Amino acid sequence: MKTSLVVPAYNEEEGLALVVKEYLDQVDEIIIVDDGSTDGTYEAGRKSADDKVMLFRHEVNRGKVAALRTGVEHASGDIIIFTDADCTYPARYVPDLLREIDKGADLVLGARLQGRESMPAFNRIGNGIFSFLATYISCMRIKDSQTGLRAFKRDMFGKLDVKAQGLEFETKMTVRAAKLGYKIVEIPIEYRERVGRSKLRPIKDGARMLLAIFSVAYSETSLLSKMIVIPSMIFILIGLITGFASVYEKITRGVISHEYYPIFTTFLILIGVQLISLGLIVDYFTKKLDRIEERLTK
Repeated sequence: MKTSLVVPAYNEEEGLALVVKEYLDQVDEIIIVDDGSTDGTYEAGRKSADDKVMLFRHEVNRGKVAALRTGVEHASGDIIIFTDADCTYPARYVPDLLREIDKGADLVLGARLQGRESMPAFNRIGNGIFSFLATYISCMRIKDSQTGLRAFKRDMFGKLDVKAQGLEFETKMTVRAAKLGYKIVEIPIEYRERVGRSKLRPIKDGARMLLAIFSVAYSETSLLSKMIVIPSMIFILIGLITGFASVYEKITRGVISHEYYPIFTTFLILIGVQLISLGLIVDYFTKKLDRIEERLTK
């Protein structure tokens, strides 16, 4: 099957040519999308362009997700591979990605488990938190939900595409695939130090990723599971209120007048968390059954 590599690039003049050179022998075509860069990215892409490397340009910066969609739109391959233009993802893992697709995976992720010291400490912590949340919400072990190196069949893009603007796209796409019951496979890869300046804004992008996870978790959860999850949220809310009341009384009066509140708080929160877990498990098996039925009818 023909493979297309999509490389979104925004102010990546230092790393773009290196990425193209490294991936050139691993894929059938490379689609570069210059997302309104203000440096020499377009010129670097133009020098790399030939019969195997195509260059497209957004006149203004529209965001990474728009660049990815433009790349997929112009790709002719049966399999789409995403990578970043900062030279952090080695091309030698492409055969492993394709092998997993050939074995039946719907989405293959390059999990950044080697060379993690190249990732800033704050980013490593955030990556761990978001991957844990993605694992809990999807009931599927996900080690790196934010990785930019991923592969899937072209006809899957419409099912995996999500509403997003920036770096939360990868997280949201991963959780959506898991929630819909698609087969996700992760292969361990090396993560190298980036070439050029990082555009990640840890606080702002982290908040958007967090909202993205809960947004897709709610929107892709079945009605049956929502009927379980919503009451559990009410239990947790009441538990938090009684908990805050206990803390307030202890601080202001030095004693808790409603001595049963702490026990009540613990009980309600535990029940709420257990109900949420039950709802997610029910949703997971429901979606898995849907995918099995889908495969059997093909």
